[in-house]
Amino acid sequence: MATFKKYAKYYDDLYQEKNYEAECDFLKKIFQRYSKKKILTILDLGCGTGNHDFVLGKRGYKVTGVDFSKEMVAIAKEKNKREKNKIDFLKGDIRKIDLKKKFDAVISMFAVVSYSTRNEDVASAFKTANRHLKKEGLFIFDCWSGQAVLYQKPEKRKKIIKKKDEKIIRFTSSFLDILNQTVDVSFRLLKTSKGKILDEVKEIHKMRFFFPQEIKYFLEKAGFKLLKICPFLELNKVPSENDWNITIIAEKI
Repeated sequence: MATFKKYAKYYDDLYQEKNYEAECDFLKKIFQRYSKKKILTILDLGCGTGNHDFVLGKRGYKVTGVDFSKEMVAIAKEKNKREKNKIDFLKGDIRKIDLKKKFDAVISMFAVVSYSTRNEDVASAFKTANRHLKKEGLFIFDCWSGQAVLYQKPEKRKKIIKKKDEKIIRFTSSFLDILNQTVDVSFRLLKTSKGKILDEVKEIHKMRFFFPQEIKYFLEKAGFKLLKICPFLELNKVPSENDWNITIIAEKI
């Protein structure tokens, strides 16, 4: 099933509490600690509606965002009209795209890599990152940790967002496939007003979880050196079974 189609128009509402400023602070710490040169240009693979990119753009970085969802890119472009520091947003497949230019850093935030469920897709996405990096450039991404997924197990969830006299209600259920290292995340989203359903969206997002040794293998095959694996937003810690999202930092050899 295709993802981020009708779901895309509700994306920013659903994640309005996400602290993009703090996440970009985290990226800055990584740049400062691990980059051998000043980071000026950034490619965001799987940019979504551009929320990380707008923060980074305001901080002086030259950013290009790529996403497979035309709906997400359209929203990003519409928001871009209001920005002083313009971002280049492009629709593209992160497994195949070739912009014919190189960047100081490539990022892939909010578990974009976990949407690559086949080995060949992971390998291709990592090659894309390498192809667009200058020598010794950084590749930074986060993904689901197998250690945490198997320990905690996915749960049913319900989220309610209130907007004036409307509500957005999202129901989430999941199917864990241990053998294939995937979780089918089923979203049912309702937009309601005064008890009436105005819109309904159903999507299934298949997500892959990863273990450290396979991450290292994929990176090395794509021409990277693994520098660090840590819990998301916690650069000085080692991941445990409680850390669902982990951050990976690699350098182009």
